[in-house]
Amino acid sequence: SALGRTRTTARTGAMSTAAAHRVVARGARAWRAERARAHHGAPREPWVRGARCVAMRAAKDDGRGAREKTSALSSSSSSSSSSSSSSSSSSSGEMTANEIMDALWADAHPKYLQSDVGDSFCEDVDLADENERRRDATAIASSSSSSSSSSSSSVNEDDEDFVWRAIREEALRDAAVEPMLSSYLYASILSHETLEQSISFVLANKLADSTLLPTQLMEIFNSVLMAEGEGGRELREALRADILAFKERDPACIGYSHALLLLKGFHALESHRIQHALWTRGQDLMALAMQSRISAVFTLDIHPAARLGKGILIDHGTGVVIGETCVIGDYVSILQGVTLGGTGKATGDRHPKIGPHVLIGAHSTVLGNITIERGSMISAGSLVLKPVPPHTMVAGSPAKVVGKVRNQRPALAMDHHVTPMAPTFCADLEAAVRKQVQEENERWRARDESVRYTVLTADEKRRRRRDRR
Repeated sequence: SALGRTRTTARTGAMSTAAAHRVVARGARAWRAERARAHHGAPREPWVRGARCVAMRAAKDDGRGAREKTSALSSSSSSSSSSSSSSSSSSSGEMTANEIMDALWADAHPKYLQSDVGDSFCEDVDLADENERRRDATAIASSSSSSSSSSSSSVNEDDEDFVWRAIREEALRDAAVEPMLSSYLYASILSHETLEQSISFVLANKLADSTLLPTQLMEIFNSVLMAEGEGGRELREALRADILAFKERDPACIGYSHALLLLKGFHALESHRIQHALWTRGQDLMALAMQSRISAVFTLDIHPAARLGKGILIDHGTGVVIGETCVIGDYVSILQGVTLGGTGKATGDRHPKIGPHVLIGAHSTVLGNITIERGSMISAGSLVLKPVPPHTMVAGSPAKVVGKVRNQRPALAMDHHVTPMAPTFCADLEAAVRKQVQEENERWRARDESVRYTVLTADEKRRRRRDRR
Protein backbone atom coordinates (compact mmCIF):
# COMPACT_ATOMS: atom_id res chain seq x y z
CA SER A 1 0.00 0.00 0.00
CA ALA A 2 2.81 2.43 0.87
CA LEU A 3 4.64 1.57 -2.33
CA GLY A 4 1.52 2.19 -4.39
CA ARG A 5 0.96 5.57 -2.73
CA THR A 6 4.59 6.63 -3.16
CA ARG A 7 4.73 5.69 -6.83
CA THR A 8 1.46 7.48 -7.50
CA THR A 9 2.73 10.57 -5.64
CA ALA A 10 5.95 10.54 -7.65
CA ARG A 11 4.05 10.28 -10.93
CA THR A 12 1.65 13.05 -9.97
CA GLY A 13 4.32 15.50 -8.82
CA ALA A 14 3.15 18.04 -11.42
CA MET A 15 -0.45 17.90 -10.14
CA SER A 16 -1.90 20.32 -7.65
CA THR A 17 -1.84 19.41 -3.97
CA ALA A 18 -5.53 18.59 -3.60
CA ALA A 19 -5.63 16.45 -6.73
CA ALA A 20 -2.51 14.55 -5.64
CA HIS A 21 -4.13 13.79 -2.31
CA ARG A 22 -7.28 12.49 -3.97
CA VAL A 23 -5.41 10.28 -6.43
CA VAL A 24 -3.16 8.82 -3.72
CA ALA A 25 -6.00 8.12 -1.29
CA ARG A 26 -8.31 6.65 -3.89
CA GLY A 27 -5.57 4.50 -5.38
CA ALA A 28 -4.87 3.08 -1.94
CA ARG A 29 -8.54 2.28 -1.36
CA ALA A 30 -8.77 0.64 -4.77
CA TRP A 31 -5.72 -1.48 -3.95
CA ARG A 32 -7.29 -2.65 -0.69
CA ALA A 33 -10.55 -3.45 -2.50
CA GLU A 34 -8.66 -5.57 -5.01
CA ARG A 35 -7.00 -7.50 -2.18
CA ALA A 36 -10.40 -8.26 -0.71
CA ARG A 37 -11.75 -9.36 -4.10
CA ALA A 38 -8.77 -11.61 -4.76
CA HIS A 39 -9.23 -13.23 -1.34
CA HIS A 40 -12.84 -14.14 -2.15
CA GLY A 41 -12.05 -15.35 -5.66
CA ALA A 42 -13.78 -12.49 -7.49
CA PRO A 43 -12.72 -11.57 -11.06
CA ARG A 44 -10.02 -8.93 -11.50
CA GLU A 45 -11.73 -7.00 -14.28
CA PRO A 46 -13.26 -4.22 -12.05
CA TRP A 47 -9.86 -3.52 -10.51
CA VAL A 48 -8.27 -3.23 -13.94
CA ARG A 49 -10.97 -0.77 -14.94
CA GLY A 50 -10.69 1.10 -11.63
CA ALA A 51 -6.93 1.50 -11.86
CA ARG A 52 -7.37 2.95 -15.32
CA CYS A 53 -8.09 6.41 -13.89
CA VAL A 54 -4.84 6.57 -11.94
CA ALA A 55 -2.91 5.25 -14.95
CA MET A 56 -4.55 7.80 -17.24
CA ARG A 57 -3.72 10.64 -14.83
CA ALA A 58 -0.07 9.59 -14.62
CA ALA A 59 0.10 9.15 -18.38
CA LYS A 60 -1.26 12.64 -18.92
CA ASP A 61 1.68 14.07 -16.99
CA ASP A 62 4.07 12.07 -19.14
CA GLY A 63 2.57 13.20 -22.44
CA ARG A 64 -0.28 12.73 -24.89
CA GLY A 65 1.38 9.71 -26.46
CA ALA A 66 1.48 7.85 -23.17
CA ARG A 67 -2.14 8.74 -22.51
CA GLU A 68 -3.24 7.36 -25.86
CA LYS A 69 -1.20 4.25 -25.26
CA THR A 70 -2.87 3.71 -21.87
CA SER A 71 -6.31 4.17 -23.35
CA ALA A 72 -5.52 1.75 -26.16
CA LEU A 73 -4.25 -0.87 -23.74
CA SER A 74 -7.29 -0.43 -21.54
CA SER A 75 -9.72 -0.73 -24.44
CA SER A 76 -7.90 -3.77 -25.81
CA SER A 77 -7.95 -5.45 -22.41
CA SER A 78 -11.66 -4.74 -21.98
CA SER A 79 -12.45 -6.03 -25.48
CA SER A 80 -10.40 -9.18 -24.97
CA SER A 81 -12.05 -9.78 -21.62
CA SER A 82 -15.52 -9.28 -23.11
CA SER A 83 -14.80 -11.70 -25.97
CA SER A 84 -13.46 -14.31 -23.60
CA SER A 85 -16.44 -13.79 -21.31
CA SER A 86 -18.92 -14.26 -24.17
CA SER A 87 -17.22 -17.44 -25.28
CA SER A 88 -17.20 -18.79 -21.79
CA SER A 89 -20.84 -17.87 -21.23
CA SER A 90 -21.87 -19.80 -24.33
CA SER A 91 -20.11 -22.89 -23.12
CA SER A 92 -21.01 -22.79 -19.41
CA GLY A 93 -23.05 -20.86 -16.82
CA GLU A 94 -20.00 -19.21 -15.12
CA MET A 95 -20.62 -15.83 -16.76
CA THR A 96 -23.95 -15.42 -15.00
CA ALA A 97 -22.33 -15.90 -11.60
CA ASN A 98 -19.53 -13.43 -12.43
CA GLU A 99 -22.03 -10.84 -13.56
CA ILE A 100 -23.90 -11.16 -10.30
CA MET A 101 -20.68 -10.76 -8.28
CA ASP A 102 -19.65 -7.75 -10.36
CA ALA A 103 -23.00 -6.09 -9.74
CA LEU A 104 -22.79 -6.69 -6.00
CA TRP A 105 -19.22 -5.40 -5.89
CA ALA A 106 -20.11 -2.27 -7.89
CA ASP A 107 -22.95 -1.45 -5.51
CA ALA A 108 -20.72 -1.81 -2.46
CA HIS A 109 -17.75 0.25 -3.75
CA PRO A 110 -17.23 3.83 -4.96
CA LYS A 111 -18.20 4.53 -8.54
CA TYR A 112 -14.75 5.81 -9.51
CA LEU A 113 -13.56 2.17 -9.50
CA GLN A 114 -15.95 1.30 -12.33
CA SER A 115 -14.86 1.68 -15.92
CA ASP A 116 -17.95 3.52 -17.14
CA VAL A 117 -17.18 6.57 -14.98
CA GLY A 118 -13.35 6.38 -15.06
CA ASP A 119 -13.09 9.00 -17.79
CA SER A 120 -15.48 11.38 -16.05
CA PHE A 121 -13.57 11.07 -12.80
CA CYS A 122 -10.30 11.92 -14.52
CA GLU A 123 -11.96 14.90 -16.13
CA ASP A 124 -13.22 16.03 -12.71
CA VAL A 125 -9.69 15.76 -11.33
CA ASP A 126 -8.31 17.80 -14.22
CA LEU A 127 -10.98 20.45 -13.75
CA ALA A 128 -10.22 20.68 -10.04
CA ASP A 129 -6.52 21.06 -10.86
CA GLU A 130 -7.20 23.88 -13.28
CA ASN A 131 -9.44 25.70 -10.81
CA GLU A 132 -6.84 25.42 -8.06
CA ARG A 133 -4.11 26.73 -10.38
CA ARG A 134 -6.27 29.75 -11.16
CA ARG A 135 -6.92 30.38 -7.45
CA ASP A 136 -3.19 30.16 -6.70
CA ALA A 137 -2.36 32.58 -9.51
CA THR A 138 -4.98 35.03 -8.25
CA ALA A 139 -3.67 34.77 -4.67
CA ILE A 140 -0.06 35.33 -5.78
CA ALA A 141 -1.06 38.35 -7.85
CA SER A 142 -3.01 39.88 -4.99
CA SER A 143 -0.20 39.24 -2.50
CA SER A 144 2.39 40.85 -4.78
CA SER A 145 0.21 43.93 -5.23
CA SER A 146 -0.40 44.35 -1.51
CA SER A 147 3.20 43.70 -0.43
CA SER A 148 4.31 47.14 -1.58
CA SER A 149 1.99 48.84 0.91
CA SER A 150 2.67 46.55 3.87
CA SER A 151 5.68 46.57 6.19
CA SER A 152 8.43 44.11 5.35
CA SER A 153 9.18 43.29 8.98
CA SER A 154 5.68 42.14 9.94
CA VAL A 155 4.25 38.72 9.19
CA ASN A 156 0.83 39.40 7.62
CA GLU A 157 -1.77 37.10 6.13
CA ASP A 158 -0.04 36.94 2.73
CA ASP A 159 3.19 35.91 4.45
CA GLU A 160 1.29 33.19 6.31
CA ASP A 161 0.00 31.83 3.03
CA PHE A 162 3.50 31.99 1.61
CA VAL A 163 5.01 29.97 4.45
CA TRP A 164 2.38 27.24 4.27
CA ARG A 165 2.51 27.07 0.46
CA ALA A 166 6.30 26.82 0.56
CA ILE A 167 6.10 23.96 3.09
CA ARG A 168 3.62 22.01 0.98
CA GLU A 169 5.62 22.52 -2.22
CA GLU A 170 8.78 21.30 -0.52
CA ALA A 171 6.92 18.27 0.83
CA LEU A 172 5.69 17.34 -2.66
CA ARG A 173 9.21 17.63 -4.09
CA ASP A 174 10.69 15.62 -1.24
CA ALA A 175 8.08 12.90 -1.71
CA ALA A 176 9.08 12.58 -5.37
CA VAL A 177 12.80 12.47 -4.50
CA GLU A 178 12.47 10.13 -1.50
CA PRO A 179 9.54 7.76 -2.14
CA MET A 180 10.14 5.93 1.13
CA LEU A 181 9.26 9.14 3.03
CA SER A 182 6.15 10.00 1.02
CA SER A 183 3.77 8.41 3.55
CA TYR A 184 5.49 10.33 6.37
CA LEU A 185 5.28 13.59 4.43
CA TYR A 186 1.66 12.98 3.53
CA ALA A 187 0.65 12.25 7.13
CA SER A 188 2.63 15.18 8.57
CA ILE A 189 2.01 17.92 5.98
CA LEU A 190 0.05 17.08 2.85
CA SER A 191 -3.01 15.66 4.59
CA HIS A 192 -3.57 18.87 6.58
CA GLU A 193 -5.24 22.05 5.44
CA THR A 194 -3.42 24.55 7.70
CA LEU A 195 -0.01 24.98 9.26
CA GLU A 196 -1.56 24.83 12.72
CA GLN A 197 -2.99 21.38 12.08
CA SER A 198 0.33 20.16 10.73
CA ILE A 199 2.40 21.38 13.70
CA SER A 200 -0.21 19.93 16.08
CA PHE A 201 0.16 16.53 14.41
CA VAL A 202 3.97 16.64 14.49
CA LEU A 203 4.25 17.76 18.12
CA ALA A 204 1.53 15.40 19.34
CA ASN A 205 3.31 12.37 17.88
CA LYS A 206 6.65 13.45 19.35
CA LEU A 207 5.38 14.26 22.85
CA ALA A 208 2.91 11.40 23.21
CA ASP A 209 3.49 8.56 25.64
CA SER A 210 1.47 5.73 27.16
CA THR A 211 -0.72 8.14 29.16
CA LEU A 212 -0.82 11.20 26.87
CA LEU A 213 -2.16 9.88 23.57
CA PRO A 214 -1.49 11.67 20.27
CA THR A 215 -5.18 12.24 19.62
CA GLN A 216 -5.63 13.89 23.01
CA LEU A 217 -2.59 16.11 22.53
CA MET A 218 -3.73 17.08 19.03
CA GLU A 219 -7.07 18.19 20.42
CA ILE A 220 -5.33 20.33 23.05
CA PHE A 221 -2.85 21.81 20.59
CA ASN A 222 -5.51 22.65 18.02
CA SER A 223 -7.62 24.37 20.65
CA VAL A 224 -4.66 26.59 21.52
CA LEU A 225 -3.37 27.28 18.01
CA MET A 226 -6.81 27.93 16.51
CA ALA A 227 -8.03 30.09 19.38
CA GLU A 228 -9.83 33.30 18.54
CA GLY A 229 -8.78 36.71 19.76
CA GLU A 230 -5.54 38.61 20.03
CA GLY A 231 -3.68 35.82 21.82
CA GLY A 232 -4.41 33.25 19.12
CA ARG A 233 -3.47 35.66 16.35
CA GLU A 234 -0.14 36.50 18.01
CA LEU A 235 0.60 32.79 18.52
CA ARG A 236 0.00 31.99 14.86
CA GLU A 237 2.10 34.97 13.81
CA ALA A 238 4.95 33.87 16.10
CA LEU A 239 4.77 30.33 14.66
CA ARG A 240 5.42 31.58 11.14
CA ALA A 241 8.08 34.05 12.27
CA ASP A 242 9.91 31.20 14.03
CA ILE A 243 9.91 29.08 10.85
CA LEU A 244 11.35 32.02 8.90
CA ALA A 245 14.00 32.52 11.60
CA PHE A 246 15.19 28.92 11.40
CA LYS A 247 15.25 28.96 7.61
CA GLU A 248 17.13 32.27 7.33
CA ARG A 249 19.62 32.01 10.22
CA ASP A 250 20.46 28.31 10.50
CA PRO A 251 22.66 27.22 7.56
CA ALA A 252 21.87 23.58 8.35
CA CYS A 253 18.16 24.17 7.70
CA ILE A 254 17.66 23.63 3.96
CA GLY A 255 13.92 24.22 3.81
CA TYR A 256 10.82 25.40 5.66
CA SER A 257 9.43 21.88 5.84
CA HIS A 258 12.67 20.60 7.34
CA ALA A 259 12.36 23.06 10.22
CA LEU A 260 8.78 21.92 10.75
CA LEU A 261 9.60 18.21 10.70
CA LEU A 262 13.19 17.68 11.80
CA LEU A 263 14.63 20.41 14.07
CA LYS A 264 14.06 19.76 17.76
CA GLY A 265 14.90 23.35 18.69
CA PHE A 266 11.89 24.45 16.68
CA HIS A 267 9.73 21.70 18.16
CA ALA A 268 10.67 22.68 21.71
CA LEU A 269 10.03 26.36 20.97
CA GLU A 270 6.55 25.78 19.57
CA SER A 271 5.74 23.33 22.35
CA HIS A 272 6.64 26.04 24.84
CA ARG A 273 4.34 28.51 23.13
CA ILE A 274 1.48 26.05 23.58
CA GLN A 275 2.32 25.33 27.22
CA HIS A 276 2.65 29.07 27.91
CA ALA A 277 -0.85 29.59 26.50
CA LEU A 278 -2.13 26.84 28.78
CA TRP A 279 -0.33 28.47 31.72
CA THR A 280 -1.95 31.82 31.05
CA ARG A 281 -5.36 30.10 30.81
CA GLY A 282 -4.89 28.74 34.32
CA GLN A 283 -4.18 25.13 33.26
CA ASP A 284 -1.01 24.97 35.35
CA LEU A 285 -0.98 21.20 35.77
CA MET A 286 -1.28 20.51 32.05
CA ALA A 287 1.42 23.10 31.31
CA LEU A 288 3.82 21.54 33.83
CA ALA A 289 3.10 18.06 32.44
CA MET A 290 3.99 19.35 28.99
CA GLN A 291 7.18 20.90 30.37
CA SER A 292 8.20 17.52 31.75
CA ARG A 293 7.61 15.83 28.38
CA ILE A 294 9.42 18.58 26.49
CA SER A 295 12.42 18.24 28.79
CA ALA A 296 12.49 14.46 28.40
CA VAL A 297 12.01 14.39 24.62
CA PHE A 298 13.91 17.47 23.42
CA THR A 299 16.44 17.89 26.32
CA LEU A 300 15.36 21.52 26.82
CA ASP A 301 13.88 22.92 30.02
CA ILE A 302 11.70 26.01 29.55
CA HIS A 303 9.33 27.03 32.31
CA PRO A 304 5.76 27.55 31.08
CA ALA A 305 5.66 31.05 32.61
CA ALA A 306 8.66 32.30 30.60
CA ARG A 307 7.67 34.90 28.00
CA LEU A 308 9.26 34.60 24.56
CA GLY A 309 8.88 36.97 21.64
CA LYS A 310 8.51 36.06 17.99
CA GLY A 311 11.21 35.17 15.49
CA ILE A 312 13.25 33.18 18.04
CA LEU A 313 16.00 30.80 16.96
CA ILE A 314 17.06 28.01 19.35
CA ASP A 315 19.87 26.39 17.40
CA HIS A 316 20.41 22.70 18.25
CA GLY A 317 18.71 23.34 21.59
CA THR A 318 20.37 20.67 23.69
CA GLY A 319 20.86 21.80 27.28
CA VAL A 320 19.00 25.12 27.04
CA VAL A 321 17.45 26.21 30.36
CA ILE A 322 15.10 29.22 30.62
CA GLY A 323 13.74 30.23 34.02
CA GLU A 324 10.25 31.13 35.17
CA THR A 325 10.43 34.94 35.16
CA CYS A 326 12.69 35.21 32.12
CA VAL A 327 11.59 37.55 29.32
CA ILE A 328 13.06 37.25 25.81
CA GLY A 329 12.43 39.88 23.14
CA ASP A 330 11.80 39.48 19.44
CA TYR A 331 14.31 38.04 16.95
CA VAL A 332 16.75 36.61 19.52
CA SER A 333 19.18 33.80 18.64
CA ILE A 334 20.10 31.26 21.33
CA LEU A 335 22.64 28.50 20.81
CA GLN A 336 22.97 25.19 22.62
CA GLY A 337 23.74 24.92 26.32
CA VAL A 338 22.54 28.43 27.25
CA THR A 339 21.26 28.98 30.79
CA LEU A 340 19.05 31.95 31.66
CA GLY A 341 18.58 31.37 35.36
CA GLY A 342 18.49 32.90 38.81
CA THR A 343 21.19 33.24 41.43
CA GLY A 344 19.62 30.59 43.65
CA LYS A 345 18.89 32.97 46.55
CA ALA A 346 16.41 35.54 45.24
CA THR A 347 12.68 34.94 44.91
CA GLY A 348 10.07 36.60 42.75
CA ASP A 349 11.38 38.28 39.60
CA ARG A 350 14.81 36.66 39.55
CA HIS A 351 15.68 35.84 35.93
CA PRO A 352 17.32 37.79 33.07
CA LYS A 353 15.54 40.11 30.66
CA ILE A 354 16.83 39.70 27.10
CA GLY A 355 16.27 42.56 24.66
CA PRO A 356 15.51 42.18 20.93
CA HIS A 357 18.15 41.12 18.38
CA VAL A 358 20.48 39.67 21.05
CA LEU A 359 22.85 36.83 20.16
CA ILE A 360 23.72 34.44 23.00
CA GLY A 361 26.64 32.14 22.29
CA ALA A 362 26.87 28.44 23.07
CA HIS A 363 27.12 27.36 26.72
CA SER A 364 26.75 30.91 28.04
CA THR A 365 25.22 31.53 31.47
CA VAL A 366 23.25 34.62 32.41
CA LEU A 367 22.22 34.75 36.08
CA GLY A 368 20.04 37.09 38.04
CA ASN A 369 17.49 39.77 37.28
CA ILE A 370 19.71 41.71 34.90
CA THR A 371 19.02 43.28 31.53
CA ILE A 372 20.80 42.38 28.32
CA GLU A 373 20.15 45.39 26.13
CA ARG A 374 19.08 45.23 22.49
CA GLY A 375 21.59 44.28 19.81
CA SER A 376 24.21 43.00 22.26
CA MET A 377 26.15 39.75 22.02
CA ILE A 378 27.36 37.28 24.63
CA SER A 379 30.41 35.26 23.67
CA ALA A 380 30.38 31.48 23.97
CA GLY A 381 31.13 30.14 27.43
CA SER A 382 30.66 33.46 29.21
CA LEU A 383 29.29 33.99 32.71
CA VAL A 384 27.22 37.18 32.77
CA LEU A 385 26.42 38.62 36.19
CA LYS A 386 25.98 42.32 35.35
CA PRO A 387 23.81 44.22 32.84
CA VAL A 388 25.12 44.45 29.28
CA PRO A 389 24.93 47.79 27.39
CA PRO A 390 23.30 47.88 23.95
CA HIS A 391 25.27 46.84 20.85
CA THR A 392 28.26 45.60 22.86
CA MET A 393 29.95 42.24 23.17
CA VAL A 394 30.87 40.68 26.49
CA ALA A 395 33.11 37.70 27.09
CA GLY A 396 34.84 35.88 29.88
CA SER A 397 34.02 34.57 33.32
CA PRO A 398 32.87 36.88 34.75
CA ALA A 399 31.99 38.59 31.50
CA LYS A 400 33.47 41.98 30.63
CA VAL A 401 32.94 44.34 27.71
CA VAL A 402 35.43 43.52 24.95
CA GLY A 403 34.13 45.67 22.11
CA LYS A 404 31.28 46.81 19.92
CA VAL A 405 29.36 44.42 17.67
CA ARG A 406 29.98 44.86 13.95
CA ASN A 407 26.30 44.40 13.06
CA GLN A 408 23.59 46.32 14.88
CA ARG A 409 21.44 43.16 14.82
CA PRO A 410 23.84 40.29 15.56
CA ALA A 411 21.03 37.80 16.14
CA LEU A 412 19.90 38.16 12.52
CA ALA A 413 23.39 38.22 10.98
CA MET A 414 24.71 35.46 13.29
CA ASP A 415 28.02 37.36 13.26
CA HIS A 416 30.23 36.45 16.22
CA HIS A 417 33.01 38.91 15.42
CA VAL A 418 33.72 42.05 17.42
CA THR A 419 34.99 45.52 16.60
CA PRO A 420 37.71 46.67 19.07
CA MET A 421 36.55 49.60 21.16
CA ALA A 422 39.33 52.18 20.62
CA PRO A 423 37.69 54.94 22.70
CA THR A 424 37.21 52.57 25.60
CA PHE A 425 40.81 51.36 25.34
CA CYS A 426 42.18 54.93 25.46
CA ALA A 427 39.93 55.81 28.34
CA ASP A 428 41.12 52.76 30.26
CA LEU A 429 44.75 53.63 29.55
CA GLU A 430 44.25 57.22 30.64
CA ALA A 431 42.61 56.10 33.87
CA ALA A 432 45.47 53.71 34.58
CA VAL A 433 48.06 56.43 34.02
CA ARG A 434 46.12 58.87 36.17
CA LYS A 435 45.93 56.32 38.95
CA GLN A 436 49.66 55.66 38.74
CA VAL A 437 50.46 59.38 38.93
CA GLN A 438 48.15 59.81 41.87
CA GLU A 439 49.83 56.97 43.73
CA GLU A 440 53.23 58.48 43.02
CA ASN A 441 52.08 61.86 44.32
CA GLU A 442 50.82 60.23 47.47
CA ARG A 443 54.18 58.63 48.07
CA TRP A 444 56.01 61.93 47.58
CA ARG A 445 53.58 63.75 49.85
CA ALA A 446 54.14 61.20 52.60
CA ARG A 447 57.91 61.59 52.17
CA ASP A 448 57.66 65.36 52.38
CA GLU A 449 55.69 65.12 55.58
CA SER A 450 58.29 62.85 57.08
CA VAL A 451 61.09 65.26 56.17
CA ARG A 452 59.16 68.23 57.51
CA TYR A 453 58.56 66.47 60.81
CA THR A 454 62.21 65.65 61.10
CA VAL A 455 63.21 69.29 60.50
CA LEU A 456 60.65 70.62 62.96
CA THR A 457 61.86 68.20 65.59
CA ALA A 458 65.47 69.40 65.25
CA ASP A 459 64.46 73.08 65.48
CA GLU A 460 62.40 72.35 68.55
CA LYS A 461 65.41 70.71 70.22
CA ARG A 462 67.64 73.74 69.53
CA ARG A 463 65.03 76.15 70.87
CA ARG A 464 64.73 74.20 74.10
CA ARG A 465 68.49 74.20 74.61
CA ARG A 466 68.59 77.98 74.22
CA ASP A 467 65.82 78.40 76.76
CA ARG A 468 67.70 76.36 79.36
CA ARG A 469 70.73 78.54 79.06
